[in-house]
Amino acid sequence: MDIGERIERRRATPPAANLVVEWSALSPVTHVSNPVGRGSTLERLLDALDPLFSGHLPPNVHLYGPTGAGKSALVSALFSQLATQLSPERGTILTTTRAVDEDGFDFVYIDARAASTAFRLYRAVLDSLTDDHVPERGVGTGVLQRKLATAVSRSNKVVVAVDHVGEDETLAAEEVTALFEDMSGSLSVLTIGRTRSREEHALEIPAYSTHELTDVVTERASRGLRQGILEHAQVKTIAEWAEGDAHDALAALFGAVTLAVDAGADRILDEYLEAAMDAVPRDGVPLGIVLSLPENRRRVLAELLELDADARTSVEASAAAVATETDLSPGTVTRYLYELAEAGVLERVTTRNGRRSGRQPSRLEPRFPTLAFRALHDD
Repeated sequence: MDIGERIERRRATPPAANLVVEWSALSPVTHVSNPVGRGSTLERLLDALDPLFSGHLPPNVHLYGPTGAGKSALVSALFSQLATQLSPERGTILTTTRAVDEDGFDFVYIDARAASTAFRLYRAVLDSLTDDHVPERGVGTGVLQRKLATAVSRSNKVVVAVDHVGEDETLAAEEVTALFEDMSGSLSVLTIGRTRSREEHALEIPAYSTHELTDVVTERASRGLRQGILEHAQVKTIAEWAEGDAHDALAALFGAVTLAVDAGADRILDEYLEAAMDAVPRDGVPLGIVLSLPENRRRVLAELLELDADARTSVEASAAAVATETDLSPGTVTRYLYELAEAGVLERVTTRNGRRSGRQPSRLEPRFPTLAFRALHDD
């Protein structure tokens, strides 16, 4: 990073953030251009994609590993670089050993959470390949598939990365690959998910070690915070607590910073760090999933977090209290809350009310990082 960029970052920082240089660098949903600690996995992924550097399509590949292992950060950064160096605009592919005159490749990165059906996936890829208007409704999936096949044939070589496959609300890796099977002569697919697929070329990415995760948190803090705000011992505490999950580590860091800023503190106290870690549930739902929910669901979650314990003794009581703060009816809020509980975003915890028989009421507990969600939702 050059001196001029550092100066511009500080000029763009709001005066209230006396601790913060760059909020986005701290965010658990922001992917940096050069991920830390994933060098060996990057080399294995480049090996799988090696035909690119000879001007040929690579095979379909599936990258899998646990939540918070840096899969999305690695692939989004890699595709950004590949698009810069191997795109049609560059024309000639040059390496230390090869000089191949080719038309280049089109690289497309898609989040399956925003493209959870065949129609949405076809549309997202087509929209990335053409400057023409791509309809969002009024046409069938088959029409979009044919339009995409035409665009792919004109492009000649397309590599599509589809992230977050195989989740509750997204297509499986095998389904994604099958959707593009008729275009395999000009298009290859890289799917990214938590579990192994039946793809012949499947690469596993392990969880971060404590040392690697310490480097990740240190690098993010050095970019996002002013010097001396976070102590090395605190970084180590976060890394050990997160047990290899970079998402949880960064969610805890982000939450601790928001507490410090709200308190007007000049550094991150251990009490802020402890509270922030408590606000990140183990095996919880990643913030990316929660922030990709429709706006009305996110608003219901935000209002639910503001309720005190007395207003959350049951789902119905919570719904009534949330409804008074929104333009939604209690019935609609109740339905949303049950849907969110079914999706695992909320957890229903039985409340004992002294009844000897009958169904006991249940309160709702969040299963996502609440401090980070509050700050990012408000933005």
